Amino acid sequence: MEQFEVIFLDDDRKTLLDHQMVNSGDTVKYKGKTPEKPATNQIKYSFIGWIGEEKMNSVQERLILVAKYSVETISATKDENAMLQASLENAENTNLNATIEAGQKVSEQQKALEKDARTAEQIVNEILEKGKVEVGKEANKDNIER
Repeated sequence: MEQFEVIFLDDDRKTLLDHQMVNSGDTVKYKGKTPEKPATNQIKYSFIGWIGEEKMNSVQERLILVAKYSVETISATKDENAMLQASLENAENTNLNATIEAGQKVSEQQKALEKDARTAEQIVNEILEKGKVEVGKEANKDNIER
């Protein structure tokens, strides 16, 4: 009688949980301990079955079954909520400051271009035509020939 290999893996698809040889047409049952996945970042996991479990009732081919988990959010304590809120506010402030700084730099560059009386495109074209600026050096009036 023909036999097929049945492999049970955790959801990382690397951790072997069980390995069996099953006769063609037979039912296969997982013989190991119920798979568990540790909680991480306020998320709890619960084992709910196998990806491909519909083929376990009558094995007709080599099977690789992968553990499936449901996902539940763990409620945070008041202290954890306060820390999370402070982190979010800090991230928002950091992003706002970065946006303001970027806007100021763009404004400074626009003022410099207006003072120079050339468009950015004209400056780039002149640099390309002259080929006088060394790679890695900032283009300024001292190192660009006109």
